[in-house]
Amino acid sequence: MAKLNEKEVREVNAIIEKIDKALGELKKTKTEIGARDRATLQSLLKANKIDSAKTVFFPCRREHSSAIVSHFTTEKKIPKSKFSMNAQEYIFILGQI
Repeated sequence: MAKLNEKEVREVNAIIEKIDKALGELKKTKTEIGARDRATLQSLLKANKIDSAKTVFFPCRREHSSAIVSHFTTEKKIPKSKFSMNAQEYIFILGQI
């Protein structure tokens, strides 16, 4: 991961806090995290017939999306979604309702 300046660290930490808060509201048993464009993810979920999932999106900078997803998969032990990609505009949480 590249070195982050002070402003970027604050931005990343703010996004991580928002995601932590949202994770507290979802059932953690079948929650996944990833990074993907909003329209593409909606299409993929529909194509794979995943209807019972609640999706929450968090905007972020493309260059930080991989680091944020990596933080949650390694530190918080949340599985990475199979729909996740690097360098995307949105972080998403896919959870069961």
